[in-house]
Amino acid sequence: MIDFSRRRTASTLALLLAGSTGVLADGGLTVTLRNDSGDNLLVTVYDQVTQPPSAVLSNREIYGDASVSINLTAGGSGHGHLTWSAVTVDHDMRKCGRGEQRHLNDGDTVAVHADGACRTP
Repeated sequence: MIDFSRRRTASTLALLLAGSTGVLADGGLTVTLRNDSGDNLLVTVYDQVTQPPSAVLSNREIYGDASVSINLTAGGSGHGHLTWSAVTVDHDMRKCGRGEQRHLNDGDTVAVHADGACRTP
């Protein structure tokens, strides 16, 4: 004899899990960070949509003229918002940079660079 209640429970659970995965995937954005300099950079990125803001990258090395993709949370308007900071890997010629990008869409590219003086706290 087949236990239909157990089978129905397993089917319902499988459908719920499949549906929840789609919802999570639809709520995020993929954005490309492009190091638009020739220097290797250590880059830190914060997703500003999450509260409190959460680190998406922390001191990740991005080679000169290279790119890396990240995932961000979409806000109520469907857009992403990030802040970034970068510092050159070369300690002898230390340069820094920082920026903020609002209203990001899925597939957007954000240029990062370190071409300014580094501030000391």
